[in-house]
Amino acid sequence: MNFKSIQAKVLIALVVCLVLGTGCVVELMHYFTVENSKSMAAEAATSSQKLFAILEAREVSKMTAVSDVLLADTQVRDAFAAKDRNRLLTLTAPLYPQLKSQGISNWMFHTSEPDTSVFLRLHNPAKFGDHLNRFMDKEVVRTHAMVSGNELARAGFAIRIIRPVYDSKGAITGYIELGEELGQFIHAMKSQSGDDYGLLLNKKFVDRQFWTDSSAALKRRDNWNDNAQFVVADRTAANDRIIRFQGDLSTVPELGTELEEYRDGSSVFVRAIFPIRDAAGNTVGAMFVVRDITAVYIAMRRTQNILLAVTVVSLSLGVFLVLMLLNRLIFARLKRILTAATRLVGGDFETKIKTDSDDEVGQLEQLFEQFRNIFLSVLAEISGAQLTR
Repeated sequence: MNFKSIQAKVLIALVVCLVLGTGCVVELMHYFTVENSKSMAAEAATSSQKLFAILEAREVSKMTAVSDVLLADTQVRDAFAAKDRNRLLTLTAPLYPQLKSQGISNWMFHTSEPDTSVFLRLHNPAKFGDHLNRFMDKEVVRTHAMVSGNELARAGFAIRIIRPVYDSKGAITGYIELGEELGQFIHAMKSQSGDDYGLLLNKKFVDRQFWTDSSAALKRRDNWNDNAQFVVADRTAANDRIIRFQGDLSTVPELGTELEEYRDGSSVFVRAIFPIRDAAGNTVGAMFVVRDITAVYIAMRRTQNILLAVTVVSLSLGVFLVLMLLNRLIFARLKRILTAATRLVGGDFETKIKTDSDDEVGQLEQLFEQFRNIFLSVLAEISGAQLTR
């Protein structure tokens, strides 16, 4: 191929356009893949937040119903009003295993003001008399109405309700508290959504000694020193990848945010995070969510491959058709003109240029044919003049 020819230059230009067009399509598909991954991660955060709120409301409703049943027992109310700890423990201890089997792991009675303190812990009867001084404790004392929500105690994070207990005369004798640890809560979330979760707690809201004590009681590894900013309260996956995070948990957006897409073998996952706030509105931790998008990713990749193949075939066909059209309308006709001109220079005066179109090349063909006729006329006159001499 003569690379100096216009035909070769046009061919090179079209091939470059084909390559650039294919590259643009590939980049565009990559962009949409990334955006789809971000969208799926954001959706995972949003749906997990909604599921968290739904399950939270369900557990609060369950604990409220349980407390209604407990407070309907006059013997329990009378023992509490009389501050008979042994009697109250005897009446309520048989019920605790049943509540624990339903996920209610914390059950306490508090004395009434002005000296509000723990009167009885059903989950740890030997420990009492301490002052918790938490937000929800203060709120129930202030409002004398049931308070519910998430609250981070020194040793863990739980969904709790605290409500007043009244004696037979309608006077407040103290308060009852029920709670469910979020470590159990996220496993219920996993069973419903299929996603994996990890719960992180901000260290500034957690007491170091209580965390150590609770780790020993729950027979779990003390992971306090794993990270400078937070501790891992629980997770539903063994892989540490679920809880990798660099930054301040308090800066996580209210609606959550996507983190990244990653691969584990042949599987593809997206990670997202959303904040966990306590009843007082403090950002005390964050919930990670990991969603398996392998099936969607494979379907998306298959669609992209089909689209890429169709694009390459379409662009290649377009290049071929443009070349064929250029050859038919321009290059082949220019070649005929060049052949006729070459023959004319070589002495072949009979080769005519047939004009089939009024386009630019057709006008050139007409002009060349006029030139050939004029040349033949001039040549005939010259030959006639020479013969008369």
